[in-house]
Amino acid sequence: MKKIFIQLLCIAPLCLGAISCDSNDDNHVHVNPYDAYKGTWTGTYTGDGDGTWTATFDSAGKAEGTLVSGNNTFNLKGEVSENGTINAEYTSGTTVVGTMSGTLTDKTGSGTWDNKIQNLKGTWTGTKN
Repeated sequence: MKKIFIQLLCIAPLCLGAISCDSNDDNHVHVNPYDAYKGTWTGTYTGDGDGTWTATFDSAGKAEGTLVSGNNTFNLKGEVSENGTINAEYTSGTTVVGTMSGTLTDKTGSGTWDNKIQNLKGTWTGTKN
């Protein structure tokens, strides 16, 4: 009986230690890095051409919107990285017309654009609404 009692005394702290080290005890709150960019953004672009753009970012950093140049409206799709680097393409149907790249903060963004079909390029800026 004494042997069993000693074994229980040795095992009990190990069991209690394992129970008290539950991962829920760390009080760590997960912050989604894409929440800073989530929402609707609007902006303009200038250079060899000019116009406006609008994009909505989701909680995974994916964006969809439109780019308007004169009477033409293009589909805009892209994504932002956790550190704010953005890359997007604008298309007409299935044809990629051009790209946009740059950097977003939690409120503003800027970068460059190009139109590979017409060999045009310039800069863009935008703000989160």
